[in-house]
Amino acid sequence: MTRRPDLLRRINLAVWILVAVLVVGVVITLFYYEKIALHFFGPPAVEMEERYAGSGDGATTFDHGAWTALLAAHVDEEGRWDYPGLRADRRALAAYLDAVAAAPFAALSRDGKLALLLNLHNAATARLVIEHSPESSIREIPEADRWQAARWRVAGETLSLDQIENDWLRARFVEPRIHFALVTASLGGPPSRREAYVAERLEEQLQAQALRFHSLPRGLVIDPEKRRVSLSRIYQWFDGDFRQVEGDPRRYAARFDATLAGIMDGNETWSFGWLDYDWDLDARAD
Repeated sequence: MTRRPDLLRRINLAVWILVAVLVVGVVITLFYYEKIALHFFGPPAVEMEERYAGSGDGATTFDHGAWTALLAAHVDEEGRWDYPGLRADRRALAAYLDAVAAAPFAALSRDGKLALLLNLHNAATARLVIEHSPESSIREIPEADRWQAARWRVAGETLSLDQIENDWLRARFVEPRIHFALVTASLGGPPSRREAYVAERLEEQLQAQALRFHSLPRGLVIDPEKRRVSLSRIYQWFDGDFRQVEGDPRRYAARFDATLAGIMDGNETWSFGWLDYDWDLDARAD
């Protein structure tokens, strides 16, 4: 009989040790969950390189006027879409995408290629929305029909939106500002411009778009009272792209905001985090 209490104490101790191990395991799992999920389900890591430097014949261009006309007609100053209006203009949108498919890609300059791919991605995204009419988010479109559906033609190939972004734009240009130019039809992403990207003004347009994105609360929030900087999730998802150019994503973001640049160069301690990404559809409220 004297051994039973001792046995119970040992059992209780083993139970408490097991509970403690489980609690520690849960805490560690939660801590690393975001990193694990990003590794397995996030965008692929890409080594950016300038594949098209000095390419093109120097004379061939492509007219994006049809896309500019659609953007000017159906995107407001805040970058929100009048999707019903675009749906009424679906033939014009289809004609533009057909023209992109037939564009002389190889003969275009480096900036001509980049502008074409950016416009293709954004026009294809808009077409997805008007084809499926999601009520509140592009993620309501069936996965098989969304980002991995290979149906968008360029340079003699048929690509998915994921392939345009990851295999063509990210892998063939050393230009992280594409992440502020590619739209996701969502309020958390970069706002649509009211004009197409064009080779002759591409540097100006990309810089203006980057500055605009970081001026919005979806791109960057600085809280002086809490000494906290919050960046768009784009910086987390495509961390490697920004590191390849700047070494630190926060340093890259500081290129577009003087206050953040001062914080990065100062001696004070600030915390950094990520903003929630709003997947609500970027449709006009009216």
